[in-house]
Amino acid sequence: MIVGVGGPALLLGVLARPLFFTNAQDWLGHLWILWHQSLTIRANHLPSLFLHYPHSVFYPEYAFYGGTLYALGGTLSLLLGDAPLATYIATYCLAFMAAYGGWYWMGRMAGLGRCQAQIPGVILITSASYLTIVYARGEWLEFLAVSAMPLMIAATLSIVYSDRLRIWPALALTGSCVVFCGSHNMTLLWGSTVLAMLGLAVIVCVPQARDEITGRRVLRVVSLMVPALLVSAWFLLPELAYSSHIFAGSGYGGGSHYWQDSLQKYMYTVSVKSLFALERSIVQPGSIYFLTLPVAAIVWVLAATAILLRAGSRGPWARVLLILIGMAVLIGLVMTHKGLILALPTPYTVLQFSFRLESYVLLTVSGAVLVALVLAKRSDARRVGLWRWMLLPVLILSVIGAVRQLSAYPHELVRRETAMSSYLKPLLPAGGANRQLLDFYYVGAPTLSHSGKAANVYFPPTAVHGDRASVTVRLRPGEFVTSNVASGPELVHITGARIVGVSQDGNDVLQIDPEPRRAATARKRQAASWKTISLSPAHPLPVVLGRLLTLIGVVALAGRLIALAAFRRRPAPRWRRATVPPPHAPPRGRPRARARRRRRLP
Repeated sequence: MIVGVGGPALLLGVLARPLFFTNAQDWLGHLWILWHQSLTIRANHLPSLFLHYPHSVFYPEYAFYGGTLYALGGTLSLLLGDAPLATYIATYCLAFMAAYGGWYWMGRMAGLGRCQAQIPGVILITSASYLTIVYARGEWLEFLAVSAMPLMIAATLSIVYSDRLRIWPALALTGSCVVFCGSHNMTLLWGSTVLAMLGLAVIVCVPQARDEITGRRVLRVVSLMVPALLVSAWFLLPELAYSSHIFAGSGYGGGSHYWQDSLQKYMYTVSVKSLFALERSIVQPGSIYFLTLPVAAIVWVLAATAILLRAGSRGPWARVLLILIGMAVLIGLVMTHKGLILALPTPYTVLQFSFRLESYVLLTVSGAVLVALVLAKRSDARRVGLWRWMLLPVLILSVIGAVRQLSAYPHELVRRETAMSSYLKPLLPAGGANRQLLDFYYVGAPTLSHSGKAANVYFPPTAVHGDRASVTVRLRPGEFVTSNVASGPELVHITGARIVGVSQDGNDVLQIDPEPRRAATARKRQAASWKTISLSPAHPLPVVLGRLLTLIGVVALAGRLIALAAFRRRPAPRWRRATVPPPHAPPRGRPRARARRRRRLP
């Protein structure tokens, strides 16, 4: 009991402890964006596609990046009493638990004991790259998506190989799938591809696994995963429809050359010297990125594979082990070769950093450790059992390396209270909240440059209510003005003006609507007059259809889970309630208790 519960709790506490005291690169940025979504939900009772901050209003942050997770985090923050920081830290802790618990669940389903089933999870959550996502890069969405994958796999396997659908695996699959699909776009693309390739390889190469998969069992999984995917349709459909009209989707203005240059610039982070160091080393002097692979675990897996095959281990588990090793090698080759990445279809090349693929190497290595443990347990060879004990020093090295890595991160950063106050005041004249966000600004119109004397139409963020704002300015009809609007005509509707271009700072350039022709002179028509310019969300087909599909997904998931819970707790019909015990049942009272105790004996 102490090892099974106290050990994991202590390890998770040690790994999550810096979350309460330090800040990573983009750590506070995601917190600030989550907080703004919570304010929108509190005001409008629904999440928004737009972020409003001093530099730009109607910036489509949530339309192209993690809209569902920001919405769920903002809702949870309101439920906890407007506590964005507590919600933010809690989601990180839950992600650690999901990654660890998913591997433990798979180990127990595979027949491992309570201690051995914890080994794959320990190897994953103590790895250098996994901790770097949290404490160096601060990528909240990517970390949650990667951490949800083990739990999603475990829940899927539990449902597929069960005689009927149960409520707790259904909840686990639903929650992990919603997090995975509604978070980091690149992780959703690459992660789903890797899982599909693994699943297809197992189905083709392992006939025993294929025989267990029936249409009815697959339908159970589909009935949960498809509605969970539809929950994120409210931002995924606009993203698919309009991603080519934004700065990031167009290759940051440089097309494919930008992604090629970006990959080349950061290829040094996945060099052999960095990945296969005996000790965890930083990728560059002065950096805090640790990307070293779990070399000890990889060596153990390769040696265990050789010993098991030599000892005569064959069958479905041996094939699964070889598939996982092959997938790890394939991902590693793609990760370390820029040409292989750029040879893939365009959506896969928009990777920016090849070290993002290391998360999938870690997942396959953890899976290979689990399968090797299962084969070792089923083998009668003595040397196989002895080699299994060599995992103990591997785990000790992993935990020590994780603790040393956490101690290497700087702790004398900006005080959490000061940083929070600067990020939580959108009208602060200086600080993080006034930084310019550029990834999702509109590039569907030409870039226009105007002199400093050009008029400017400014919409204060405090004047935006219910994603609607208006200002009254004195301008001439047809005049070109700069603005702080950062969205395209596909997502925002403007009255009194129209978007004709983009300024050099990323915001929209507007042209004031001309006055209708009247019986007045041209001079009077061109004179400056008071104009009212209004902004409101546009409702194109992708936005409307996405919201409709999200509503369908939420209703379908709720109905499915409520039906499962009701079926689980529904009492037996009266006509089926036995009044006389069947002949094979033990008598009531103390003899029955003795019979129950006898059944528990080995």
